Amino acid sequence: MSRRHGRSHAGSADDPAAASQERSGGVTLLDLSDETGFRPLSDVTEADDSVRIRLELPGVPPASVLVRVRGDCVEVSGEKVPDFPQGEASFLCLERIFGRFRRVFEVVGAVNLAQVSARMRDGILEVVIPKVRERRGRERRIPVTED
Repeated sequence: MSRRHGRSHAGSADDPAAASQERSGGVTLLDLSDETGFRPLSDVTEADDSVRIRLELPGVPPASVLVRVRGDCVEVSGEKVPDFPQGEASFLCLERIFGRFRRVFEVVGAVNLAQVSARMRDGILEVVIPKVRERRGRERRIPVTED
């Protein structure tokens, strides 16, 4: 259900998440993130009561992370700063990535964006987007009245 390189994978016939969404009448989440040097990996799950976004942010303190809601998007941004002094010895190998990051997730569906919460634990940021109770995929009969 993410869009990478301009393509959405939510509509793919081979995508089990898309099939699940069609069955449950669930929430659609599109990744609208900018391509940057450091792009935290994410997992997105949907339960009966919420959508959860988990991002890997090892070495990033919670004070360096900003989570905000803009319209129908949840944005996570921050910076992973190097943990070594500038000008230190030459590196023989440097595989870790540092720098600013920004992930933007467009959320479409029956969710309550006014009640989004975020928690960091063991280098994993978890953003919880509660679903709107009245529209959690339940069928509700609408009475037809006569004029």
